[in-house]
Amino acid sequence: MIEPATAPASDRVLDEVREMLPQLSRSAAEVELNGSVDATVLRALDDAGFFGLLRPVSRGGVEADPVELFRGVRLLSRACLATGWVASMFGSHEWHLALFDDRAQDEVRAGGPGTYVASSYTPGGQLVPVPGGYRLSGRWRTSTGIAHASWVLLGSLLLDDDGRPVDFVSALVPAADYTVEQTWDPTGLRGVGADGLAVQDTFVPAYRTFGSTERTRQQDIATAATLRPLYRMPYATVHTHAVAAPLIGAAEGAYDALVADCPEVADVPAVARAQTDVHASWLQMTRNLRTLHEHARTNEPHDNGLVIRARRDQVLAAERSVRAIGVFLDAAGEEALDRRHPLQRVWRDAQVAITNAANAVDETLSIYGRWAYGMDIADRWW
Repeated sequence: MIEPATAPASDRVLDEVREMLPQLSRSAAEVELNGSVDATVLRALDDAGFFGLLRPVSRGGVEADPVELFRGVRLLSRACLATGWVASMFGSHEWHLALFDDRAQDEVRAGGPGTYVASSYTPGGQLVPVPGGYRLSGRWRTSTGIAHASWVLLGSLLLDDDGRPVDFVSALVPAADYTVEQTWDPTGLRGVGADGLAVQDTFVPAYRTFGSTERTRQQDIATAATLRPLYRMPYATVHTHAVAAPLIGAAEGAYDALVADCPEVADVPAVARAQTDVHASWLQMTRNLRTLHEHARTNEPHDNGLVIRARRDQVLAAERSVRAIGVFLDAAGEEALDRRHPLQRVWRDAQVAITNAANAVDETLSIYGRWAYGMDIADRWW
């Protein structure tokens, strides 16, 4: 059995990420203006091994603890939230791809370096069964970094013979089979280039889909025993934390920008409290992830209480980070009202980032509350 050399490999990757940060900070305004992260930055991250952190060792990856990926995302987002966001999506998709059939993984990896997998998990498409697979058609409103991607994971409804939806399925589709629609022009987070896309009656082999059967196999301890420990992590956990970690990093970057210009405000109670909230959120989130990863190592049954609490803490980390950015912006005074000011930019980015469905605070806290009172919460994306 191949054993991953987690710590040394991930430390080397993060060292290379740190070397990139000064230039990322200088180019953050340009990323916003261009509406896209520069392809050379993504390639540098790829060459450093960043996108291999959650990739299987058997396919040239590291199989690191998910915290290692999010440490890198946190660093990148301090310098440029858009870059951190795209890197978080592409990096976390490597985890999901590892759950697919070997044939699907082989097809993606055949593209070599610079092959990135984007996603749009909202069920915007329909899959109709045909011999050997499905016919897929649909339209998806947003997909982070889609212009840089060679493949995309698309949320779709599987229909039965009567046209009724019977399953929620992720379909892995190559760039040749979808059309990008340039629709992304928000007030913030422009740099992630989350344009929409459309698919018209394209064939998807069965081995390039991931539905309830595959999710059950991944989550059941009897069948999960055949998986490497990293890929026994609770299914929704990596996906959801991937949209909170960038906000924590962005809040830390906003604080650094504030005290660099106005060091005296570090003693202001509201600023100190906001900074503490962000730091505490990171510690809470990483503690949960490490505990869940340790459970996965020993192939213990998922502790649903811990999974749900981790989801609660993840959305609260995102909310606290956005709130902290607002506090830092206010503390900066009139100078930060300039649209080109870094605090102004990160504040705009954060307003859009928090609207991601996986950062939905009220809905998640409602699920947590029902669970805490012993009520049925069904099979939800906790």
